Amino acid sequence: VNQKRWLVGQQSKLWMYNFLINVFVSVFGIGYIRIAPGTFGSLFAILVWYISIVYLNIYFFYMIIIIVFICSFKAINIYLGNEDKDDPSEVVVDEFIGQSLPLIFLFQFNIFEILLAFSSFRLFDILKIYPVNKVENIEGANGVIMDDVVAGIYSLIVVMIYKIILFLNA
Repeated sequence: VNQKRWLVGQQSKLWMYNFLINVFVSVFGIGYIRIAPGTFGSLFAILVWYISIVYLNIYFFYMIIIIVFICSFKAINIYLGNEDKDDPSEVVVDEFIGQSLPLIFLFQFNIFEILLAFSSFRLFDILKIYPVNKVENIEGANGVIMDDVVAGIYSLIVVMIYKIILFLNA
């Protein structure tokens, strides 16, 4: 009887562990939205950024990005171990990370800058311009995450060029 209880307890822990992994990689279930889950994952990053700059501070946002980035590698590898797909569409934590990158130098709400960061990230993420397309071919969590990181860096460059041009014309 004790052995049976122990086994049931272990199965419950495993179920809860897998559930939490699923919640994390799908960003609270956003990845299960049928139409454009990556876009909604990106919008969630903007929402977290907005809440951070309005109610907290930008350093809170930086901490979130770092923690999510570090935890994502393990969580995605665990999730991929239970899946047949290389980059399941429900995994949108990588979009959250990638979209966060062009936001790191935006300290106040400016709708044009937000739209520029969002649209350029989504464009680079969808088009997979070199080296995004090469990084995407890396197996496991590294490929899933790093293609969005490279797209996020491209988008960050676009936002920074815009800010430099704005500064030079001021």
